[in-house]
Amino acid sequence: MLNLLLKRTLNVALLVLLAATVAFGLARSTSVAGQDAGSPVVCQDAAAKIDNAMSAGPLSIAGAATILDNELDDAGKFVELRAGNNGWYCFPDVPSNPGNDPACYDQTWLDWNYSFVANEEPTVAIAGFAYMLQGGSDPSNTDPFATEPAAGEDWVTSPPHVMILLPKGTDLTVYSTDHDSGGPYVMWAGTPYEHIMIPVADHEHES
Repeated sequence: MLNLLLKRTLNVALLVLLAATVAFGLARSTSVAGQDAGSPVVCQDAAAKIDNAMSAGPLSIAGAATILDNELDDAGKFVELRAGNNGWYCFPDVPSNPGNDPACYDQTWLDWNYSFVANEEPTVAIAGFAYMLQGGSDPSNTDPFATEPAAGEDWVTSPPHVMILLPKGTDLTVYSTDHDSGGPYVMWAGTPYEHIMIPVADHEHES
């Protein structure tokens, strides 16, 4: 039964990849506020943040998505920069990371994100999907709460990708944890925040 679930989930993931490829284009690389591609993204005003957030996903999703800031309001909710109506939520680049990493989340991922920022274990009842079509960077592929890479290690730089959350109890040990493999891998394996990363473009290596 578990293998059947995984196969069905991966089939859905392939459809997501196809939609991202056809509707949005892997070659899209939007500079924000006149910055050169590859430069750190600094979004200071709401319009720039909205533009950057929308670059995370296909226009068919990001165009009608709710745009949320990375900051929380007094009620503990992400600050809304623009209202949406399609059940998707896009965030601008996280300024503390060196890469450009906006993201578009479905409701499952948004709930996960609230749990993450509260340092609480998320409850994943149904599969969740997210887009990061600008790529991203993380301090660690093993420690969800690392703020910088461990001594002697580099930032984990990811190419454009989609992410999948699966219900608790799904065995993800069948997947690699090698983020340099070029194929699907598990980020933060063995923690409550583990999820599948599926690259949709190659790594860009410096010459």
